Amino acid sequence: MKEKEQNIILWDCFLKGDEKAYVKIYNLYAQEMYAYGMLFTTNSDLVKDCLHDIFVKIYRNRKKLSPIDNIRLYLFKAMKNCLFDAFDKKKELFYNDTVEPVFLPEYSIEEKIIYEEELFYQSKKIRRMLEILTPRQREVLYYRYVKDMTCNEIGEIMQMNYQSVLNLIQRSIKKIRANFAKSKIYLSIIVLSILSYFCCYDI
Repeated sequence: MKEKEQNIILWDCFLKGDEKAYVKIYNLYAQEMYAYGMLFTTNSDLVKDCLHDIFVKIYRNRKKLSPIDNIRLYLFKAMKNCLFDAFDKKKELFYNDTVEPVFLPEYSIEEKIIYEEELFYQSKKIRRMLEILTPRQREVLYYRYVKDMTCNEIGEIMQMNYQSVLNLIQRSIKKIRANFAKSKIYLSIIVLSILSYFCCYDI
C-alpha cells in the first residue's frame, strides 16, 4: 500500500475516534515535528509546548477536521504556524534580529558530524555553505532533499507557487556552485554533506 493511501486510512480512523490511530500518528510524527521545530528556534520548551498544543488541538477537534492524504505536511504546517504565532508575540524567540527565523540549528561538530577525518576536515566549508544561503533557501533545501517533499507540497508549507519553489531551489544550488566553484568536491556530495546538518534532536 502506498504512503498516500496509508495516510488517508490512518487519518480517517483517527477522525472516527480510533485511539490507536491517534497514538500511531503521534509515535510516527512527534519526534520528526520536534526536530523540525528546532530548526527555527533554540527554545526547546517552546517547541515542546507547540507539539503538545497541536496534538491536543487535533484530538479535541477531530470531528471537525477534514480528510487529508499527507499527515506529515499537515503537522509540519501546524508546527510552523504555532511557532510563528509565538514569534510574532515574542521577537526574542528568534535566533537573532533578522526578519525571519534563520532556520539554522547550532550543532556541535564533534557530536553531530560523522566521525570521519575527511568529513571533519570539510565541516567548516560546509558550514560556510550554509551561511551563504538565506533562511528560505535553507528551508526549501530541507524540505526538498531531507523530507523529499514535492514542489507542490513545499509551496503549500512555504506559501509559494510551484514555479517560485522551483526557482528558489535552483537559485540555492546555483549560489552554492557560484561561491564554491573552485572546490574539488562534486556538488552532489556538497549538498548531501550540507543536508547532514539537518539531523534530528531528541525530545
